[in-house]
Amino acid sequence: MSIESYNGYTVRGFGRPLVDGMFEATGAVEKDGRLQEGSEPLGYYPTFELAVAQGLVWAKAWVDAHS
Repeated sequence: MSIESYNGYTVRGFGRPLVDGMFEATGAVEKDGRLQEGSEPLGYYPTFELAVAQGLVWAKAWVDAHS
């Protein structure tokens, strides 16, 4: 997981390991300690780092669209 502050929100990117060696990406957005939105699976990536990065991209895009 990776956590960043972005435009007053806390954004998180996640990479969940799968049995085939891939990683499922998801993201989440929080404000004032409360979950605002969580993504559905965003895709499958060959590395944890790529999955986490995609989760952060999704979360930042959500903030941009809702602030």
